[in-house]
Amino acid sequence: MANRFNNIRTILFLTYTLIIVVVFTVLVLWFYSWASGELRRNALDTLAGMGTSVQDQIDSEIQKMNDVSLNVMYSNLVKDQFKRLVEGESDEDVQGGSGSTPALPEGPIIPSQRESAKQLADILTAAIGPSRPVEQLYLYDFAGKMYGNGFDNGERTYDPASKAWYEGVVQNPSMKHIGKPAIDSEMAKFVSSREGQYSISLFRVFFDNYNVPIGIVEIKQYYSRIFRSILDQRKLGAYREKVIVYDKQGQIVFPMGEDSARYEPYIRLTARQGENDVSAASSATVRNPASGEDELLSVHYSELTGWTTVLIVSERELLSPLSAFSKKTVLVAFVILLMAIVLSFAAARRIASPIQKIHRAVRNYQLEDAGTGRIASRELNSGLNELDQLHWEFQRMSARVKESMDDLLLAQSQELQSRLVALQSQMNPHFLYNTLATIQVMAEENMNEQIVSLSENMSGFLRYISSDASLVTMETELQHTCNYLEINQIRFGRKLAFSFVVDERITQDQIPKLVIQPLVENAIKFVTRTQPDWLIQVVGRLEGDRWIIEVTDNGAGFSEESLQTLADKRKEMERMGEIPMLQLNGMGLLNIYIRLRLTYGDSALFQVNNLPSGGARIVIGGRTANGG
Repeated sequence: MANRFNNIRTILFLTYTLIIVVVFTVLVLWFYSWASGELRRNALDTLAGMGTSVQDQIDSEIQKMNDVSLNVMYSNLVKDQFKRLVEGESDEDVQGGSGSTPALPEGPIIPSQRESAKQLADILTAAIGPSRPVEQLYLYDFAGKMYGNGFDNGERTYDPASKAWYEGVVQNPSMKHIGKPAIDSEMAKFVSSREGQYSISLFRVFFDNYNVPIGIVEIKQYYSRIFRSILDQRKLGAYREKVIVYDKQGQIVFPMGEDSARYEPYIRLTARQGENDVSAASSATVRNPASGEDELLSVHYSELTGWTTVLIVSERELLSPLSAFSKKTVLVAFVILLMAIVLSFAAARRIASPIQKIHRAVRNYQLEDAGTGRIASRELNSGLNELDQLHWEFQRMSARVKESMDDLLLAQSQELQSRLVALQSQMNPHFLYNTLATIQVMAEENMNEQIVSLSENMSGFLRYISSDASLVTMETELQHTCNYLEINQIRFGRKLAFSFVVDERITQDQIPKLVIQPLVENAIKFVTRTQPDWLIQVVGRLEGDRWIIEVTDNGAGFSEESLQTLADKRKEMERMGEIPMLQLNGMGLLNIYIRLRLTYGDSALFQVNNLPSGGARIVIGGRTANGG
């Protein structure tokens, strides 16, 4: 009894399985225990650092705006000049209303309104500073006048009721106010971009030296400049992170122009965290309600602005660096596999010798050696059950191959003979019977001339179909078809009419014998079942490198069942990729299609359909001699 462990499958399976399981188990455990934790820690640190950096840069821009506003507020020059300008306008308004000439004040002469405005502009320019940390500064009085310095310089009136920020600033004069991002048509004039330009304003109430409010300071900065750090981070972000910034009311400050509903879950979660500890940065993992993916949030709150910055990273993107580590793993695995090959070499040596013997036997195998036993010894005795069985089955296979070859050659010979007989058996005995009956009737009527013509055509018809040629010229096939139609025209008289219109360029092409006449025979078979007159038309033409023959009639056409049956048989033959066995009866149109495929392959054309005006149409074709 053979030892069931003494076989190739068991030896190779145990050896390779033990090596692969041990090595890759250690590798996978080490990979997941080290890589996942290390990557997550690094990503958290990186994300927190990115969030802090983004928040610091935003605060830095807002701080610049705040510093400029404080410079203006605490500048005695600005206070004095602004108050002098405002009070001077008030005096002029009063004097102009009374119609009297104003008296000159004692002491130095007060500058004119224009000079005061110019001096104020110079002072504001100095307050902003040479580096221009902000783009625009406005001073508003409470009488409807505003003074600009920056890109927009000059004096003009304004309507306090039209300013959405006015009431909130006036009601809380001791606080700074940061407005919401808004489209700024004035500042957009100084930027070469077709896109709408947003700006953000910082407001403070302006007091004189006696702590009496005399106006409002507005500092403007471009939206894109304040959030430049986020825009740059979007381009350079390693994890394709998303960034949102919202205020204390939960309104989106960045990004603008996007659907805020998609960020509401993040705002609700991080706002609750901000209530607990508004000064500390934090992180959390949430499930994205839209995509269903886990995402990591890094939250940063700014006391300066009251804004919360949230960085959002998909865990799938976060773990993308694992691919780099996987490449290193492949290299390690390759080294391990080399070690496995060395360990398996001992087992391979045991089976190498008998396999080489079998290989030599197979390599030297010849058909004439099948079943003779000369190709190898009857016993291998390798000590391995599978190899001994393989050698024995090879001996048995050699004997069966000999028997199968003999049977196959006999079957192929019989099949080929049957197909040749079937393809040449085109003669319809009913046509011969009907023709002889017609001759008999003509003889009784002493129609000698018609009998002679009919006999000559019938003789040529029989001679043609009984010839051994498999290929004939188009002209010969058309002449045979014409003889066949003339025989039928003698039978049916004026009830039957036919016509031939054939391009002379295709008349010398070689085609299979009896591919056109059976189409005409099929047409007559069905057209004579309807009321005369009957018309058969044969049209031949050249299309590109293919000859085309079209046979039409004015009969009732094919039934839907017949068309479907023919289409199903063609599909089955094309699907199986081989020509089915033929029967001697009922071959008809399928016979013609098969012979066209045998002759022309995939370039053969065969179409069967009904005409819209009534009747049937059959189109066949194949490559011309010039077309290959």
